Amino acid sequence: MVQVFVYPPLGALTSVHGPRIAFRVYFAYGSTELVQRDAVEVWTDIYGDEWQGVPLEPDRSAAASPEHAFLDLEQLHSTVCVQQFSLDIAIASLPSSLCRFEFTVRWRSGSAGEWQWVSGFEHNARVAIFRPLPQSRAPVSFWRQQLKPLLQPADPLDSGGPGFIADSWQASSSGASCLLKPLGSGTEPLCRLAAIERYLAYVRKDQFWIIPQSGASLLNTGDFDVVLLLLELSSGVYAALMPFSLGSAVSHAAVLRIQPLNTICAVSVSRVRAESVRVAMGFSLDPHNAVQEAMLRIQQSLPVASNSSNTLSEQTPMHPCSLTRNRGYCTWNGFYQNVTHDSLVSMVSDIRRANGACGQLPFSWVLIDDGWQSVDKYDGFGRLRDICANTEKFPGQLRQTVESLSKLGVGRVGVWHTLWGYWGGIDPTGPLAGQYTLVKCHRAWSPVVKGESDVWLISSKSVHRFYDDFYSWLSEQGVTFVKVDYQAAFESLDSYADKPSDESRASIADMHTAHYDAMEQAALRHFGAGSIIYCMAQSPHLISRTLRRQQLVADNAATEHALFRNSDDYFPDVAASHSWHIYCNLANTVWSRCLDKVFVIDWDMFQPGRAESRIHAAARMVSGGPVYMTGRAADFAVTSTYNMGGSNSVIPHFPPLIDRDCLFADMSKVPAILASTIAVPANASVVIAVFNLAGTPVVTPLPLCSIYSAAVQRHDQAYRRAPSPSTPRSTQLGAVNYLAIYQKSTNRLLVEAATPELFAIALSPLTCDTLTMVQMQPLRTSDQSAVLHAACLGDVTRYVGTTVIERNVHSVLPASPGTNSPTYAHAHGGQRQWNVRVRVAAGICRLSFVLCAYDTTPDVNRLTLSIYT
Repeated sequence: MVQVFVYPPLGALTSVHGPRIAFRVYFAYGSTELVQRDAVEVWTDIYGDEWQGVPLEPDRSAAASPEHAFLDLEQLHSTVCVQQFSLDIAIASLPSSLCRFEFTVRWRSGSAGEWQWVSGFEHNARVAIFRPLPQSRAPVSFWRQQLKPLLQPADPLDSGGPGFIADSWQASSSGASCLLKPLGSGTEPLCRLAAIERYLAYVRKDQFWIIPQSGASLLNTGDFDVVLLLLELSSGVYAALMPFSLGSAVSHAAVLRIQPLNTICAVSVSRVRAESVRVAMGFSLDPHNAVQEAMLRIQQSLPVASNSSNTLSEQTPMHPCSLTRNRGYCTWNGFYQNVTHDSLVSMVSDIRRANGACGQLPFSWVLIDDGWQSVDKYDGFGRLRDICANTEKFPGQLRQTVESLSKLGVGRVGVWHTLWGYWGGIDPTGPLAGQYTLVKCHRAWSPVVKGESDVWLISSKSVHRFYDDFYSWLSEQGVTFVKVDYQAAFESLDSYADKPSDESRASIADMHTAHYDAMEQAALRHFGAGSIIYCMAQSPHLISRTLRRQQLVADNAATEHALFRNSDDYFPDVAASHSWHIYCNLANTVWSRCLDKVFVIDWDMFQPGRAESRIHAAARMVSGGPVYMTGRAADFAVTSTYNMGGSNSVIPHFPPLIDRDCLFADMSKVPAILASTIAVPANASVVIAVFNLAGTPVVTPLPLCSIYSAAVQRHDQAYRRAPSPSTPRSTQLGAVNYLAIYQKSTNRLLVEAATPELFAIALSPLTCDTLTMVQMQPLRTSDQSAVLHAACLGDVTRYVGTTVIERNVHSVLPASPGTNSPTYAHAHGGQRQWNVRVRVAAGICRLSFVLCAYDTTPDVNRLTLSIYT
């Protein structure tokens, strides 16, 4: 059996930003007997209107090629060898007028053999070509030039221009931004978008969640409201459009609405004053930076927020068990709403035994999800009666449960509730109704609660006292954090105390803000910083609110951050959801990472013991956020499905950023590798996380050089390492900059003097791998006669092992008698002893180093050392 893999992928649009177009065709064989292929061609219109075949050359030494150093054939079941055919075309050799072309692949055996086609013409690959653009800081005039072809009059017959004013331009080292002010009302079209190659729209699936939708040229977002629109322009520049409102003292939420022929308008979500809507536009040569430019511009434009939700004091609680640095457990998929004290304590005890039997360390914190509260019924219409726990389920209240879990080694316990208290608000006949002022509202039908109803909510005047009482009681019970769900539900309200519609909208927006203020201030007072998990909160209201809060947070603030759910729920029993869940989280990171002064991104829990558990475990570990699980004890006994290394600690890091080539397609469906980069500035390293979310195996070249370069440029200041000024760099001892590249799945290591252009990667369906790339540091002897190149890979049992390093390899000292220093045989003969130093996070007991000589073909020695702290 032969499998054929083509790059660029067939049936998709790929953008090439130069300097060359790389074509690769891989034939994967189930036996060592190769079928002779005398001709493999790219059938294309790249050279004009006439289609023609362009031959690819066979790679005769594929097994020894660095391009195949990380090609793992075990990922391709029953495959014993791979034959590669290659073609590279310099963009400079093509006509300057060529912007797009298509191709497919054909092959034959013998000069008279019949051509075999890899796919039908309806699945041709499409390629867009972009010429080089200025890489240094561009003037404002360059970015202003991007507007004219992009923003056209809404009516093609109107010669008067678009319906907006573009002003307040700002340029930065990474791009530029401006504000669009509509000339008409919010319901009138703003403009028509043109000169687009591809788009990525972040749309509101419902009031609670934002999802990515992508396509080419013609925007197709259905009836969904668009929160953020990222465009790849025909010029090669990236533009991001994000609306916001200045018309309300409590809500600054706005959305774009897409009309036929790429016509857009911007409207206020609260509709308090629609005429005050603005659109922030960000421009950059990097799509992530374009989004950051737009969101930073909104942050600068909004009024300064009150600091009452962010103020720390000496009385603010501090917890040694961080939610982001320790693994946790959530009760939801193990119990749903049937959780009780006895069943939870028994389950945690059983899971500890299962973890011990399979060599996994126990979790450090527990979240008691829906099902513990005193409500009239446990469903979407249920109402909260009292702040205490259900006495039948928790007869000793939560204090008994917290104490029992503490004896089992659980360091921290949290509970779930909604921002309203419960799904249906407050019971008007219960004890709470006599303690706090309630307001009657009407909730319209929504996809979450499929029905309409009257709801009673705590009034804006009483909600601060309610949350202070609620969280004070929880704190007395030993609870130290909360998951606050259903946060965007205020948008489902269509009336407030029977007021007219305009007054109702203003009152609802005011009450939404009051609930947030009360909840956040009470949580900080009683639980401390980083004690909230925000869920069902992906609304323009919270985004604009968070951007306002970030105005008061210092860039180097060291306080614990709250957690922000980055996607809809994890659904273990829905087979089709797993690829989408991972892709959606990665795609949403494009915008959610811009809230990183307040939030750590949370990819939700996952359940071990299932076929897809391994990729979910890997995804959580590369997410940069918390790692927590759910399920029953039997699930935890299947260690092979979720092995997460030998440490219970989680080291937070920058969230992964999707590679530019993967941004503008639904990578849960495309048979290609989804690549993302993780920056680890403390170690001057880049970790590339690759996923195959499709249902078939994938073999494809990874453009390692461009991915690595983009990641380094994005964090230029953090990575910059200047040479000593005393000696010109070209004449310095150890002038060659070696790069160590480590693949986790195969444990393979490669040292190169230059970043390789392409690496072939193979992944089976629903799998993940990481490539760690570390610049090796030259360590010289005191007499400058020899140099050792050294790099630390960190703890390679982790998917992002370099995050344990707080300071990279940084000195060579004379070895002290009796110390255990690695000894390296210098290439010129003789023995030299080096003291290689790194600083790592507390509790790390395993490190891996790469060592090689400076002036020879790298002679790589990988040492595993035990570090005792």
